[in-house]
Amino acid sequence: MSDEPVYPPHHAMPDDVRARMRSAVREGIAKPRRRARVWYAAAAAVVLVASGVAAAAQSLRQQGAAPGPEPAAGGLTLDTALATSSLDRCWAAVRAAGKSDRLAPREEWVPLFTDVMLGVSVVAATAAGKPMFCETTLTTVTVSDPDAAPAYMPGTRTGLLVQSATGLIGGVLDPSWPGAGLAFQAEDSGGGDTLEASPLTHQFVSFTWTAPAKTRLSVYGPAGATTTTLPPAPPPLLSAVDRPIAPADRTSPAGLALGECLSGAVDAVSDAAGYRPGALLDKDGYRVVLGRLGDRSLACTTVPDPRRPGRMKMRVYQDHFELPPTRPRTIPMQTLGGVEDGGERGNARTPYAGTLLPETAVTVTCDFGAGRTSTTDVVDRTFVVFLPKEMNDPFPQGVGIQARDAGGAVVFEGTL
Repeated sequence: MSDEPVYPPHHAMPDDVRARMRSAVREGIAKPRRRARVWYAAAAAVVLVASGVAAAAQSLRQQGAAPGPEPAAGGLTLDTALATSSLDRCWAAVRAAGKSDRLAPREEWVPLFTDVMLGVSVVAATAAGKPMFCETTLTTVTVSDPDAAPAYMPGTRTGLLVQSATGLIGGVLDPSWPGAGLAFQAEDSGGGDTLEASPLTHQFVSFTWTAPAKTRLSVYGPAGATTTTLPPAPPPLLSAVDRPIAPADRTSPAGLALGECLSGAVDAVSDAAGYRPGALLDKDGYRVVLGRLGDRSLACTTVPDPRRPGRMKMRVYQDHFELPPTRPRTIPMQTLGGVEDGGERGNARTPYAGTLLPETAVTVTCDFGAGRTSTTDVVDRTFVVFLPKEMNDPFPQGVGIQARDAGGAVVFEGTL
């Protein structure tokens, strides 16, 4: 029997997953690859063997002497500055909630690795030797309970310790497993991940980007193990808004549409209440609304669900750029009401949306070639139109964009 992990057999890729992957490739903005989550010190394993866990932990606590992130075992990374600021923030929130007696003192927290994606940061750490996780977003903190027993899969030592509202999960992997695969399913949206665990504590994290209450998690263990559903994580010690911001508009037509769409989608979005509504397209039975929060942008679609008569289906498309943007760009979305989704042939429409146009832009004209153009309003630097029905490519490249200000002057001209 091989010691290699056994992952699920090949299945046909769902149409929505194929569309999102295709859009990512075509636009060059694939969801960011998991940043190398590297050990705090490359020699941590050597220290562990030579001096024991206590000595390793002591070396990890010496924040001032720490190098920057560097490659090490397990494909993990640790950003020491991020770990320090995040753990300090989690500790401050714990103290503000009057729960400091439920945790070891801050000086006994040892960061092991970090991960960051789409505005969500997580630190895997130990508190007095017990595994814990500290998640931070622009406005919130979530701290797992180090005294809680992991929600183990039956017959294994693999289980969850935290599952946050952002879709982040954290847990521990059975020490006897050389690796594992994760699958998550939320209604008709799904995906997977390869779990990378700490060699010291066997902790792992993964971003599912789906709402916990609507998500089923399964783990594929090593050879000979069966596919098993992960039990729900224990409640966190703390999940709170520690850096409140003014709630965005949810009463205007666009604001109402954005709020309903974000709350109804299976997709999880961090700091969702802070997204300001942008352009709104409500036509042919489909609704598309854009939102912005700082440098982050998203689009949210609402369509009739042909598989569930009388219900609507929402989907969120987040802008996957991690760094501050340098120029306008599109947010690719799959075709709405396509036959592959149970819709009727001829009724499908494909949105074409852009974000981060110049602040002075009030209108934009999209030139799709062959004399096909569409002019629409720019709202908070965003716009959205439907592609002409006769266009076969749902993810066109080189679309001509011309944005004008209130006086008619061109403020942006280029291709997206």
